[in-house]
Amino acid sequence: MSGPGVPRRRPGSGGRVSDEQVWYLASRLTARDRWLLAMLAEHQILTTRQIALLCFSGDRTARARLALLAQLRAVDRVRPLRGDLATPFHYTLGPAGARVLAAQSALPVGQIYRRDRALSLIYSRLLDHTVGANGLFVALAHASRPRPATDGLVIWWSEQRAVAMWRQWVRPDGFGTWYHQGRRLDFFCEYDTGTEPLTRVAAKIPGYARLAVSSGMASPVLIWLPTQTRETNLRRQLGVTGGAVVITASPPPDTAPPEPGNPQDAADLAAARPVWLPLGSTARADLDGLTIRFGSPAAPPGSPDEDDEQGAPPPRPPQPRRPRP
Repeated sequence: MSGPGVPRRRPGSGGRVSDEQVWYLASRLTARDRWLLAMLAEHQILTTRQIALLCFSGDRTARARLALLAQLRAVDRVRPLRGDLATPFHYTLGPAGARVLAAQSALPVGQIYRRDRALSLIYSRLLDHTVGANGLFVALAHASRPRPATDGLVIWWSEQRAVAMWRQWVRPDGFGTWYHQGRRLDFFCEYDTGTEPLTRVAAKIPGYARLAVSSGMASPVLIWLPTQTRETNLRRQLGVTGGAVVITASPPPDTAPPEPGNPQDAADLAAARPVWLPLGSTARADLDGLTIRFGSPAAPPGSPDEDDEQGAPPPRPPQPRRPRP
């Protein structure tokens, strides 16, 4: 996978902000803005479209608000170049936003924000992978927005948080929890960009089998692949999984092609559709169907009996859906 080209940086986007700028920003932030800052701290980078799907009513409203947040240094944004094409804006947490978020969380700024790391990701070969994996969860969060707060996607951990939790066994690209009809499905995410041999993808499954044995729970691993051909070839390579529940998916034939210079949106919202195919099955399902089949009875999220922290390192991750107005 080739890395992005030299990005276009916003003029005057130095790292230092004054106390006055931070105070002014804090007075302008809405509950949605603060939630978005927490999401960027957790998930590193999101595109304009992803943010619009997560928490706005339309792209135009999202672009206007994000432009203001960039001006106030709450967020940083950049358009990586791919050849002669400029991708959509990619957003990271900004220096003023980080200071507000740190004060709100009673944490040192350095614990949640380092601008050099954000810039290194923009230049990294991992950019497509990170944005793509985030896009899969964005599709699930977007599909959950019309639902009650206790239904749909209620937990979304970043790769960094998931790896910190389970690195002894696996290094997932994300972890989520989906609720439906009083049942809970915890799942891992593996996002495949098609740039590594399928043997390496298949080699990740024994780690999930060992984790299932160690924990006594076989949380499914959802593997997203870029094409149906690659999905078919991977399924042929996956034999005995040792107790790991493996479910694959790829963009269906009617998925709209990605916009020029924006390969991360290739899957768009397809991940929320009935595209997931468990090994040994011939019927695809959406997350509701997977939860009915593989989930377990559970208390409503956020109830006293609900243990949703599972030893996660601080700060606690934000809910994957913004606070309702």
